[in-house]
Amino acid sequence: MARLISTIEGQVASYPIGPNGLRVGRSRNNDVILNHPHVSRNHAFVELKGRDVIIHDLNSSNGTFVNGLRVKEASLHDNDSIAIGPFAFDFDERAAASVIISDDPSVPFHTQSRSVSSGRLPELNLDANDILQNFYQVSSRLNMILDLRELLDAIMEEVLRLVPAERGFLLMTRQDGAELVPMVVSAPPSDTPFLISSTIARQVLREGVALLTSDARADFGSHESIISQNIRSVLCVPLVGRLGVLGLIHLDSPGFERFSIRDRELLTAVAYQAALGIERARLTEQVRKEETLRQQFSRFLSPDVARTVAQQIADTGDLPMKPVEQEATVLFSDIQGFTSMTETLPPLELQNLLNEYLSVMTDVIFEHGGTLDKFIGDGIMALFGAPVFYEDHARRAIDTALGMLKQHERLMAKVDPAKHFRIRIGVNSGRVISGLVGTRERLEYTVHGDTVNTASRLEGKAEPNSVYTSEATVEQLGDAYVFQEVGMLQLKGKAQTVRAFRVIGRKST
Repeated sequence: MARLISTIEGQVASYPIGPNGLRVGRSRNNDVILNHPHVSRNHAFVELKGRDVIIHDLNSSNGTFVNGLRVKEASLHDNDSIAIGPFAFDFDERAAASVIISDDPSVPFHTQSRSVSSGRLPELNLDANDILQNFYQVSSRLNMILDLRELLDAIMEEVLRLVPAERGFLLMTRQDGAELVPMVVSAPPSDTPFLISSTIARQVLREGVALLTSDARADFGSHESIISQNIRSVLCVPLVGRLGVLGLIHLDSPGFERFSIRDRELLTAVAYQAALGIERARLTEQVRKEETLRQQFSRFLSPDVARTVAQQIADTGDLPMKPVEQEATVLFSDIQGFTSMTETLPPLELQNLLNEYLSVMTDVIFEHGGTLDKFIGDGIMALFGAPVFYEDHARRAIDTALGMLKQHERLMAKVDPAKHFRIRIGVNSGRVISGLVGTRERLEYTVHGDTVNTASRLEGKAEPNSVYTSEATVEQLGDAYVFQEVGMLQLKGKAQTVRAFRVIGRKST
């Protein structure tokens, strides 16, 4: 059963998402009551749809956020972060319960155990052919599965096929091994939570041993989790991967001496293969996520920046582009007299010309590490220094503007004179609010603020085939460029005038 987890003032709370879903809000009728003015009375609803978990915002005033994005409806994935007002939750995809490894001293016991290490199969000194045959069958099936959820279910199915047990659990470690989360539970229906002995789990994880006991009640003393559920036989093995212990497989039954040495060796072999499969599925999932993000971001980021951002998200599981205030430079360009062109050129010819122009301009932006914010009809908005910050963002923007003028000149030289047009460019530097807006399926990265408005207004005042910039940008460029002061301009929508400069070009060296 999936759950939401919150930590408030050091206290961890877990909210299982049952068949009736989970209602969150300020009203006392909700399953999760959040008493805060930024939380609506009925704020959000989390429901199960088959194997998917969907969160719905119930037209709340302040919104529901998943990984920093405001959503109306979104599918939740393992480790997603959910924000409702000032409250934060983590989504645990399939947790049935949580087993915390406590510091209670272990009770001496008399069990049969063997060490398990990554990269080594069990010593096949007992029914070797039988173990190898079953190991081959399991490997053949698990190697075909790349989806982690499907893989975990298949692992448990294979385990219980080979080693029948009353109950079976596959648990994965979280929080640097301090918590065990059941990802697959196979057990008869129960009105009470399933209890797993932390003493047994701690022994298996700490020492990396495959543990077999024929009478857990005798071996582990009077632990409530063992006695209350009449557990006599336990078989527990660690999932040891190349990167360490990933979790464990725990089987138990009320019968006496239900498991044998053969079962222990066989389960150890399966656990070895399962750990490799889990690591492979996780890696595949990460690569797939990176590629999806890279394709999504390549629409408006240069290839190098897109790779950097996708890698950051894959590594941290979080969006590095949540709304933040930062320094950046904004560039606007526009075609002068585009409306008159639409009246004289056939639509198809106009579209082809515009596509070629925008393609060339985008290449110039990406060449200097800029971010393509958007096309505005025939206009272009580009950012420099966001989302990846560069100290020389102003220089990159000015070099881009000069490069755009040069590429425009080359384009005009090869098209029919009847299709000639001129462009204007405005550049401004300063503080902006930058971040992703939209939904998980449709994201847009943008910036806003007075810096953006000023850049747009400078473009509107620029002379044909020229670049106008502000004093704020000029101050960051030093003496590497030649400028011509235009003077104080009254820009639309601004009460104060702005000192503007025309960019002539770079100084010759």
